[in-house]
Amino acid sequence: MQDVYHEGERMVQNRSGEGAIAAQHAKMISSSFSKGIVNFLQTQQFAVLSSTDGEGKVWTTFLTGEPGFVEVLDEQRALIRAELIADDPLASATGEQKQVGLLIIDTKRRIRLRINGTAAMERERFIVTAHQIYGNCPKYIQKRTLRPEQDVHRLLKSERRAKELNTLQTDWIAQADTFYIGSTNDRGEMDASHRGGNPGFVRVEDAHTLLFPDYFGNSMFNTLGNIQSNPLSGLLFIDYEHGHSLHLTGASAIIWDEATIAAFPGADRVVRFEIRDVVQLDNATAMRWEDTEMSPYNPLG
Repeated sequence: MQDVYHEGERMVQNRSGEGAIAAQHAKMISSSFSKGIVNFLQTQQFAVLSSTDGEGKVWTTFLTGEPGFVEVLDEQRALIRAELIADDPLASATGEQKQVGLLIIDTKRRIRLRINGTAAMERERFIVTAHQIYGNCPKYIQKRTLRPEQDVHRLLKSERRAKELNTLQTDWIAQADTFYIGSTNDRGEMDASHRGGNPGFVRVEDAHTLLFPDYFGNSMFNTLGNIQSNPLSGLLFIDYEHGHSLHLTGASAIIWDEATIAAFPGADRVVRFEIRDVVQLDNATAMRWEDTEMSPYNPLG
């Protein structure tokens, strides 16, 4: 079987002593949609998207729709009927064929599916050609029920751009239990992934720097392998109660220092994220999430 991992992924797998496990898990990766995946996608309403803007910066955003907004067209292609609002940091990439990472996540059932490939990006639809399709375990997913906001007409979108976090954004991140990370390798291939933990698991060092733990996962190290290959990355935080979104782009680095790792209970490694640009979108979606239940896998600390 052809090696599905790139050099950065293999380097992190070997340094972590999990190369053999990663080799076994490589068998899960497919380039075609199975019947089970098709059935799963037909019920979903939320997807995370990572790609690059016109300047090559990595951003992570999200798409929502009615059940069935992701439709499988054939073994490798899927149609996503969703719109990026004009102020979204990836809206400028529409009209192009782009490398993308997709994460379809059902927080109510704690199920997630990754789709990496290319997409013809239009403002209201995306046609994705999948190169890698695979599921992930339910670890660190906080259980949440997704519902549409009834009074959508009262929503007014507003946008704030900056080079660093303000006080409200710092508090937002410090209280977060979930975020999403988009990453890329030195070939420009994208990935979108989920990170979760108890509130406070992401630490704000200053207005330009975040630290977050890397907990034991599937041993594939798709995100960390990309960071090893190319530090450019983007984070997404969602205000689940009000529908706001916070998008950060910058550069990540893996920290292997034992003293730093020890400061994060349950961590196997730590990632430092240096912020270069910040975009906050208020009322970015009419969707809301409720009935939060922390994952039993979250390390205490």
